Amino acid sequence: MQLIDYLIKQLRDSANYNSAVQIKPAAILWTDYDCQWQSAMPAIKQYLPELLELGDYKPEERTGPAIWIKCAIAGVLEECDLPKDKTPIIYLPKVGRKDLRAIEQCSDYLRPLAELQYRGCWWAYNTTGRDWSVGSFLTNPRVGLELDVAKDKKTQDAILKVLPDLLESVDESLICRKLEAQDFINIVMNDPAKDILGWLNNPQDKAVQWEGSKWNVFTQACVDSYGFSPDKDEISSVLLMLCRADGEWEAVWQRFEDTAHNLPKLIDKLSGVQPEGLLYHASHYLSENISDENKLAATLSTLKGQDTTQIKQQIVGLFEQHKKRSSWLWHSLNLTPWLAILEQLTLVVDGTEVAFTGPSIEVMATIYQTRFWKTDAAAINAMAVAKDINQQQVVADILAVIYTPWLEQVTLNFQNLVKAEGYPGSSDVKETTSQYSVSSQVIFFVDGLRFDTAKTLQKKLAKLTVSLDLKTAWCALPSLTATAKAAVTPVAETLTGLQANDNFIPVIASSHSEFGAYQFKKSLSEKGWQYLDGLETGIPSGMAWVQTGDLDNMGHKQQMKMPLNIDVILDDVVARVEGLLNAGWKHVRIVTDHGWLWVPNKLAGASISKGVVKKKLARCAILKDNIKTAELKVPWHWNPNVSIAMAPGIAGYVAGDYYNHGGLSLQECLTPVINIHNNLQDS
Repeated sequence: MQLIDYLIKQLRDSANYNSAVQIKPAAILWTDYDCQWQSAMPAIKQYLPELLELGDYKPEERTGPAIWIKCAIAGVLEECDLPKDKTPIIYLPKVGRKDLRAIEQCSDYLRPLAELQYRGCWWAYNTTGRDWSVGSFLTNPRVGLELDVAKDKKTQDAILKVLPDLLESVDESLICRKLEAQDFINIVMNDPAKDILGWLNNPQDKAVQWEGSKWNVFTQACVDSYGFSPDKDEISSVLLMLCRADGEWEAVWQRFEDTAHNLPKLIDKLSGVQPEGLLYHASHYLSENISDENKLAATLSTLKGQDTTQIKQQIVGLFEQHKKRSSWLWHSLNLTPWLAILEQLTLVVDGTEVAFTGPSIEVMATIYQTRFWKTDAAAINAMAVAKDINQQQVVADILAVIYTPWLEQVTLNFQNLVKAEGYPGSSDVKETTSQYSVSSQVIFFVDGLRFDTAKTLQKKLAKLTVSLDLKTAWCALPSLTATAKAAVTPVAETLTGLQANDNFIPVIASSHSEFGAYQFKKSLSEKGWQYLDGLETGIPSGMAWVQTGDLDNMGHKQQMKMPLNIDVILDDVVARVEGLLNAGWKHVRIVTDHGWLWVPNKLAGASISKGVVKKKLARCAILKDNIKTAELKVPWHWNPNVSIAMAPGIAGYVAGDYYNHGGLSLQECLTPVINIHNNLQDS
């Protein structure tokens, strides 16, 4: 990694927030009273397109007065188009945090920005608001560098003098040794590979930045060792030398592979470089990758209308042709979007070869947990990596043929086992809630956490200092929030269901009051449990309920595009868990109410006689009392005298959704339980 990567991460991470209880910060405020970072601003802005600087009006340099900055972050300036997916960063030279705090005493120069301290966030060294100095950034363990830097004035001055070049240096050249003034000067002056790449990325800026002795040293190194003159030769010929990677250029290419993510202008230039001759490294040429991507896109787009066997054969064949590009640099830079889609489609093809079943429900569930959850995950991921509407439609057309029929057959297999054995869920749910009364434990509810999605969440949680255990439990039926969420609460034993029910909501057994939010919080309190709202962390020695991450609500709203937004919600869950662990909680148990079905071509319709139905929902229906029907029937979890009809396969009594739940399938009913133990508390 380059040092600039650490800086980018620190700055952008300072804007992290929990979308369930917070709104996105309007801006990140970067105060620098001593102007330590200002000399490197031109270089830093190349890597951070969302960075603005307070100063004289120079829009071409993304620098301007306070009112101009306010207009820029509001998105009303044609001359300054900031990226929509990044939080604006405002660099404030000669400004300290205290200069902004007292708005009534704030200078006219700063006053338009003062209110951003309430709508935005700070990039600050600590909670007291101390600025990040360059020295503290290089040495602080929180950053991840933790360099051993001499503290004498000569060394500190040398760092500031070479800062623009230092930020482009790789960390390997700096770690595991004592760094003094001459070390920093040598690192900057004796790294021609870094300099060549920096110059190719932005020749004009580097010529100005290195004017004088540095430019002369750079020019001579290029002439002596690399066969070109930056003053005379065309950029196109130098780019070809880079791609060929012969002789001394091999080390330059290797450095490029390590730092390409920070060289966007150079990558743009490489898109036009064509190989010459018959022998060349195809993986070095972005133009070869672009050509392959275009061919792959064209072929995938023609698969619509073909039968399942033909599509599967073509996908397997295409992957054999293109899989070598998975190891190319361009794949790591996300410049192979169609290959990323193809990789997931290939996994779907592999997983759908068998419409699996089992000799019993539990065996079928075990097979799913061992292997076939990956098929659901691949289908979701194929849509998640399709970033534009054209790609999404191509993916949807293919999955409709290779995934949806498989899901239908697997669900019918599961339903046949339920007809033969009965549904195993009732005792399973009660056993789960019986394990709740553990001191220093949070029951963390995530609405609509499906098993394959929980596998992704488990991987994200593993980055924390925790021990993890992922198990499963059968949800209460029907697999709807009203019924199944109540069944996993710590007060489930106080609930029952009324015979006259028409909404699947249980009631408090003692009063017959409907189990809504008020009754839930009241019942929790009576049992000595805390209900932690927002970002509250409560008393870690007790027991608490938390709910964050509404995948279900997002699924109902986004429908076909639901897969594109799963990651954001899971990141919120991880952030909330981390906050609870840092507050001192020893155990967090993640539970959910139900899973869901997602298909790319809408759930089909299923008919049921109006004469037998009291109320009809998408995947189930409440039957009238004492009615005989050929439909698959199960008892309501909260009152077994209430019978529920389950829609066959993946169909719905109310059709037309891409996403829904409430029925009887492994994906809806086999729910994850993640037990998290705080290892920090042990130490």
